[in-house]
Amino acid sequence: MWTPKNEPALSGNNVLSFLLLEIVCIVLMVLDQSAKIATPIRSTLSTLTYPLTKIVELPQKAYSFINSTISDQAQLLNENTELKQKLSQAQIDLLQLDVISQQNHELRQLLNAKQQLPLQTTAAFIINVNTGSNDHHLIINQGYNQGVQVGQTVLDLNGVAGQISKVDIESSHVILITNENHAVPVEFLRTGIRTFIYGTGNLNTLSLSEIPQSADVKIGDILITSGYGDVFPRGLKVATINNILTTEDKSFKQATAVPSANLNLIKQILLVWNKEPSVQTSSLSKEES
Repeated sequence: MWTPKNEPALSGNNVLSFLLLEIVCIVLMVLDQSAKIATPIRSTLSTLTYPLTKIVELPQKAYSFINSTISDQAQLLNENTELKQKLSQAQIDLLQLDVISQQNHELRQLLNAKQQLPLQTTAAFIINVNTGSNDHHLIINQGYNQGVQVGQTVLDLNGVAGQISKVDIESSHVILITNENHAVPVEFLRTGIRTFIYGTGNLNTLSLSEIPQSADVKIGDILITSGYGDVFPRGLKVATINNILTTEDKSFKQATAVPSANLNLIKQILLVWNKEPSVQTSSLSKEES
């Protein structure tokens, strides 16, 4: 049993043990420094503790990997979104360039057609189309302020499209030749036979119901404006015969024709101007003088 008398002996033993351990440590340090006796021990301990070290490092490495992966994915998503936006903008710009190029091409065609026609013409753009319920009308961007007049002939690049039916301040209405209430005096280019061609309410079909029975008519015959009635200038292409019929009483031949003007895809038109008024004015002024 411990008593205060034993305390000095216990303290002395502790001091002695401490000094002994110190001497052993110093000896081991000297021996390790000179003979490297602790190297195998350290190697063995390092080998034994390696798995534990890796297990301890695993959460940190996993966290770093996940964090890096999420950051890289977010960066890729941002870059992908940015690239998509740039691609969309590039596609829009390219589409606009295609539209501008097409419009320039069509305007050049109109200009060439204008130069080839022996008529005074100007180009106009279509701003509205109404081809429903057989009411075939267009609205163009020129009107009274530009000198447009009712009855004026309207062309596209291929032939007669219609004529002006109503004039407003800055726009005009065009009645197409396919309108059911419209007729054009025509003649056969091959034979010179004159008749009328009527609208049917179909953008691809015109009707001829008053061809003389004895007339020489063939599929493929080209119809041009005859100039009869002084409405349309003579010699403008109107249509091509695609079918010939015979009436029951055989008094007349009937036929259908395809319009020369591409009325389904028409975007710009040519307005034909009559040069005669200016000529008449100049002749009158000479007589008066």
